[in-house]
Amino acid sequence: MSLNYKVLGKRIREVRKRNGLSQATLAEQVDKTPSYISYIESGIKSMSLDTFVLISNALDASPDRLLMEQVTSTKRCASEEMTRLLSDCTPNEILILLDVLKSLKTSLKEHRRQ
Repeated sequence: MSLNYKVLGKRIREVRKRNGLSQATLAEQVDKTPSYISYIESGIKSMSLDTFVLISNALDASPDRLLMEQVTSTKRCASEEMTRLLSDCTPNEILILLDVLKSLKTSLKEHRRQ
């Protein structure tokens, strides 16, 4: 399996935006040009492992989080992502989301049997 740089770039863009960073700011932190960051986020260019680690550190995101769609330990990454998503919810919102998730899981299992 080869690495899908478009998927990786999209994840980097999502995390960068979530962290409130511009491409220029990220580029400065990793000593690259903003256009190079744009190319990475678009999947046009690949990057060295060194650059990937610099970006991961600058975004304060674990490498497995950035590679979530492409690694086999997705369950742990997804769990971390869910925890992050729930971090700003009220207790009532969490209960509602859990109910929705349980219903969705039941529906998925029912449709899988068909």
